[in-house]
Amino acid sequence: MPLQEKNLYVRKSKLPGAGKGLFTKVLIPRGTRIVEYRGTVMTWKEVEKMPDERNGYVFFFTYKYVIDAWKHKGLAHFANDAKGIERVPGIRNNSEYVTEGKRCYIEATRDILPYSEVLVAYGAEYWQVIRYNIRFEERKKLKDARNGSASKLPHHHAAKRRTTR
Repeated sequence: MPLQEKNLYVRKSKLPGAGKGLFTKVLIPRGTRIVEYRGTVMTWKEVEKMPDERNGYVFFFTYKYVIDAWKHKGLAHFANDAKGIERVPGIRNNSEYVTEGKRCYIEATRDILPYSEVLVAYGAEYWQVIRYNIRFEERKKLKDARNGSASKLPHHHAAKRRTTR
């Protein structure tokens, strides 16, 4: 059973450019399920039709089952990854995604002190896509500035997860 949500809160992240982050009011011992990742259940084909800005909120199970947390805005939605575009010395991930059946949780991989940010690894593939999209957007802006046209970014990725029994 996840930690009681009253023990979690959202505020500005310690990570540059990350926006809001998920924090704890209490000590979270290693192995504790912190919060469930909730959202709309859909297929990967439906995800591929979504606007690019929504793709960072999709958790992939299978091509026929993904969770889109874009509209849900549950607390898990605000957990950031310390291995992002800009890393901060001394700040590292302290949790991971785990799945049980068709449910996804964020679970502590080490003790998380009170008033600390919950940081979860999104997976290498996530950051590869983000970096690719940044480079793609920069190249397109240069090209568009020369040609006066606009183009669409390629998109969609899924968070890595560990499956439990």
